[in-house]
Amino acid sequence: MKKIFLLAAAVMALAACNNADNDVDGPVAAKVTATIGQSALTRASETLWANGDKIGITMGDRYTNVPYTTAGNGVFTGDTMYFKNKTEPVTLTAYYPFAGTKGTAPGLIEASTIADNQTTDKQPGFDFLYARKENVTGSEPNVNFTFSHRMSKLTLIFKNGNNGTDVGKLTSYQIDGLVLDGTFDTTTGVCAANNVAPESLSMTTTGVESGKQLPSLIVFPQATAGKTVTLKIKDNENQDYACTLNFGDDGIVSGNNYQFAITVNKTGLIVNTSTITDWNKQESSADADAIDPE
Repeated sequence: MKKIFLLAAAVMALAACNNADNDVDGPVAAKVTATIGQSALTRASETLWANGDKIGITMGDRYTNVPYTTAGNGVFTGDTMYFKNKTEPVTLTAYYPFAGTKGTAPGLIEASTIADNQTTDKQPGFDFLYARKENVTGSEPNVNFTFSHRMSKLTLIFKNGNNGTDVGKLTSYQIDGLVLDGTFDTTTGVCAANNVAPESLSMTTTGVESGKQLPSLIVFPQATAGKTVTLKIKDNENQDYACTLNFGDDGIVSGNNYQFAITVNKTGLIVNTSTITDWNKQESSADADAIDPE
């Protein structure tokens, strides 16, 4: 009888040990992948993840601002982060692009969307992305961050109008009435324009084709109610035209791409009803009002 009791105790101890190993004991390494919206490979400036792209990850109160880097395949590697066990839930946040140093929360990142920064090589530096995952446990250590764009995008499309107008002659355009400087909160993912006076965003352009969009601008989300946002264009014959851009009561919202299709006539600009499209996959409409040419 004693031997039976000892055997039973040994079996129970082994079962308890196995249960502990499977459920609660020991750290579990996190494995990180990252997608943006519905696409597994696209990033800030709508190109593939580039070799060396880096995100910052915070995991509960154990790890802060840990840099993780991808070789361009959407799989990110860095110093191994561990769940305490397989059952204790934690919250993870991530942002792009990485800033600061490992172990120290970067807090607010300041950025400027001036014309000099609106190039394809510089836009990723302020096209901020953010992701958050709650109640993650070591029982499922594969962490797939789904990032969302936190800035806003403005896309212009010029079209030839009547009397032989040719948008290929456009040499520059200017947008007045937007605040160009702001901050990105890496903890909450909130982008916000500074509380300062609006400025002018002047862009040079060549080779414009009728009906084809220009390279998009990235701007800070901001209120536009009670303000006038004006678009001015100039061609190589020194013809100036202008119109106002209306964004609706909600203003310029994080994650939205505002597209304005503009017909250039000899007598002025006709701005078609615009749409709000992907970054947030939200469909809506805005409009633009024509202004008599100067």
